[in-house]
Amino acid sequence: MEDFETEEFQEVMLQELTERVEELNSGLLELEKNPNAKSDNILHTLHSLKGLFSLSGYPQLSSLTHSMENLLNTIDSGGVEKVVALLFQYCDEIQNLANSLRGGKTPELLRFDQLTQQLASFDDFIVNLGNKFGIKILFSPDCKVISARSLVLLKKLQKKATIERTVPPMEEIQAGTTFKELFVELTTQEDEEAITQIIEETQDVMSANMSRLLDSVSTVEKPSIMADSQEPLNVRVGLKDLDRIIQLLGELVISGQFIREIGEQQAYSRSFKENLASYERTISDIQDLVIKMRLVPLETILTRFPRMVRDLAQDNGKKVDLIISGKHIGVDRSVIEQLTNPLTHLLRNAVDHGIESPSDRMKKNKDERGTIRLNISHERSDIVIEIKDDGRGLNYDKIQEKIKNLGLSSSKAQLSREEIHSYIFSHSISTALKTTEISGRGVGLNIVKQIIDEIGGNIEIDSEPGIFTSIRLIIPISVAITKVLMLSIQEQRLAIPMANIEQILTVPAEKILQDSETDSKTIIVDNAPVPVIDLTSLLNYRSLETSSSFLQSSIKGNRVVEKNNIVLWRKGARSLGFLVNELLGERDVVIKPINDFLSQLGTFSGATVLEGGQVVLILDPMNFLETSINA
Repeated sequence: MEDFETEEFQEVMLQELTERVEELNSGLLELEKNPNAKSDNILHTLHSLKGLFSLSGYPQLSSLTHSMENLLNTIDSGGVEKVVALLFQYCDEIQNLANSLRGGKTPELLRFDQLTQQLASFDDFIVNLGNKFGIKILFSPDCKVISARSLVLLKKLQKKATIERTVPPMEEIQAGTTFKELFVELTTQEDEEAITQIIEETQDVMSANMSRLLDSVSTVEKPSIMADSQEPLNVRVGLKDLDRIIQLLGELVISGQFIREIGEQQAYSRSFKENLASYERTISDIQDLVIKMRLVPLETILTRFPRMVRDLAQDNGKKVDLIISGKHIGVDRSVIEQLTNPLTHLLRNAVDHGIESPSDRMKKNKDERGTIRLNISHERSDIVIEIKDDGRGLNYDKIQEKIKNLGLSSSKAQLSREEIHSYIFSHSISTALKTTEISGRGVGLNIVKQIIDEIGGNIEIDSEPGIFTSIRLIIPISVAITKVLMLSIQEQRLAIPMANIEQILTVPAEKILQDSETDSKTIIVDNAPVPVIDLTSLLNYRSLETSSSFLQSSIKGNRVVEKNNIVLWRKGARSLGFLVNELLGERDVVIKPINDFLSQLGTFSGATVLEGGQVVLILDPMNFLETSINA
């Protein structure tokens, strides 16, 4: 079996093919906007694709790509539009080829034949779809003028083929450099026998070894690449292997915490404590490294969107610019692919229903070109992905009318914008004024919410009718090892993720406001009301001694002042307080999934196992936050 037929090679080949297609799309979009710009990046990508197809056993595609490369090199700025359109078709077919290979299907090459015919339609452009050979030529040891003989041979070959590369380079041959062996890489429409005859007729040629490019790459290119490369080697690691490392690391973290507790109870020596501290630092360093290994730049999925937005805008007769910033920021490998669908839905909505037509925009004194900004940034320990367009904004009156017509809200009072936002994502309420093939049914937004919920994220909306719409996806950087705050609720241990805990408050009982009708609790923080969840009451936990939530009390004058511990949690612009009995400190834990019954409650996001096998449930603050909004 050839190397390019192995499963491992196919996987690497598909990965590189996907990356090159994304690069090509990005370069073509830039060239389309500015026809006078240099096309060096596109040419470099085409050259890489050409080599990839040769190495992978697709000589026809390698030749086609070479022809695309030549066409881009020879065309002037006036013909760029036609060339870009052809290269976009080429790009689509390369993507179709990748999809076929990924699905285990035999690739269909009929469309490539059509592209070849279109290439031939360009004036004065010769389509070169011949054979590609690598030829190793050995001259006689008695030859004193090898450079001259080589130049004569290359001149003859150029009449029948395109010389793509020589070793030594042509400049060194012309300068009279001494060498014993000549390597020639060429593309020709002649057969192997015709080329061999030209070489054999050249004086002082002792032998010639001709092969497909695959052989020449392995014998000539690899040593020089290894010798000249200054970049560190990279190894692809499977996500399952990283998950297993995380699991083992979690066991080490638990063991370390158990050892520390024993040491504190039995007052071990100073040496023991120093070694334990060193052990914990090492575990922490490994933890940071593994989490870093799991991070993948968002750029890996964002590069496909400019082309999608461009095509969608053209289909709708709109002019739209997509501006992406912060694409270098990384997220967990297990999360990044799940973000593709939500971002696709939101960008399609922005183009289809957010951005107005050029004529409508000009009537509103806007630039005829709409702008969608996709901004990625850090916020505490979260990643925030914001999709913001300068289009028509949300029509809150029409959306509220739709909510009431569907019977989702019986309240006669005007819904707040925050309540409307909750309905938009939770009940398949479309923000569109009309339904199209692309969007308008509200299903996409419901899918967006489901996916973001699954990865422990949150969604925020902000909009001003006629001006803009902004949708923010707030997601955790890593879902591997998580730092939690351990809590005691009436002798029951629970945990809450530390990532979004803003502060711990000790609040006198009279500062907690309680609604007499609903029994809901509120505190005032920085002059703003914050809902408070009494976990003792909500989870129906009862102590044998007391059912009170109070933890502390102090004497003030002649009266006892009851105080409460409140964990203030914030996600984006929204806050929530959790009333607890006791705070038990921070821990690094590995979150494990919980059974269907507990997960359906929505109260808990997972569980962790402590030393001794004790299972501790981890609260899902987002569920409480959404419940408080919809109440």
